[in-house]
Amino acid sequence: MGKETVQNADIPWDVFQTAFYKKYFPESVREARELELMQLKHGSLSVADYTSRFEELCRFSRVCQGALKSYESWKCIKYQGGLRDTIMTIVAPLEIRIFFELVNKARGVEEYVKKVASSRDTRKGNNNRGLGKYFQPRAQNFKRGGHAPQSQGGL
Repeated sequence: MGKETVQNADIPWDVFQTAFYKKYFPESVREARELELMQLKHGSLSVADYTSRFEELCRFSRVCQGALKSYESWKCIKYQGGLRDTIMTIVAPLEIRIFFELVNKARGVEEYVKKVASSRDTRKGNNNRGLGKYFQPRAQNFKRGGHAPQSQGGL
């Protein structure tokens, strides 16, 4: 007898996933993706782009392969740690440990930070135009020819 195949059998997800990753993603590729995830920073990316890249890399991480509840908190902490300081300082004290809530809050903060920066730029531009004539350096009146001696008054 040859090798029997079972058709239409229910295969547990974790069994399928393990077999799939072994066959199509060598260990070296997985390790490279995990390292990239560990080093990922928000930087100049938008929150949406950072989130997309983060979730893409999480798919390859062994930490994220377990049950959803067991890595949700870790995922939030790692994501939050990679955010730009202007966003992280507002989001971190909230201690959000549900990933989609954290992402939504980060997007909202990103929009707020952009509005504040835009408002500052607008005000800065108005101040320079409207008040420039009042804040010009004063011309100093110096006598030509150097030091003029003052009288010694009686000596």
